Amino acid sequence: MPLVIPKYDDSREQKSMQVAKAWSNGVISEEERESLSSKQVISALTLLHTYDNVTLETVKALEASFHFGDSQNAEILFTWCRVCIKARYDPIVDRALEFVTTQGRMKYVRPIFRDLFSWKEYSQQAIKVFEENKSFYHNICRSMVEKDIQAHQANA
Repeated sequence: MPLVIPKYDDSREQKSMQVAKAWSNGVISEEERESLSSKQVISALTLLHTYDNVTLETVKALEASFHFGDSQNAEILFTWCRVCIKARYDPIVDRALEFVTTQGRMKYVRPIFRDLFSWKEYSQQAIKVFEENKSFYHNICRSMVEKDIQAHQANA
């Protein structure tokens, strides 16, 4: 154990945690959103994705209030797509597929494709979109998503 344990100001992260918890319970305040930085929104959405109690109604209310699906911030859009896919929010699918065909980073592409492969109604559409656009991706990204497709098809 170190002799001195520095005390960091984690008030911003605490605020993100509070907002994520409130959002997961359906408590949505537009004033809170306005007071959050982009990093805090990303943190709150990342935490929201880990919660199992996020309902379709909550996702609809968040989208209506904050329009995260229209974000030009790749991190916000990526995390929002994952939250929506987990909640089975149909309107996000086209936006998520558009995102992964314009943003080639494996950091974004692979998790979204994996999430879509696990959604029975859209898994074939996700595979089709990947196949149509696979030349766009870096070789490593392409081969990893192809392995995910093979794993998905083996488990289906």
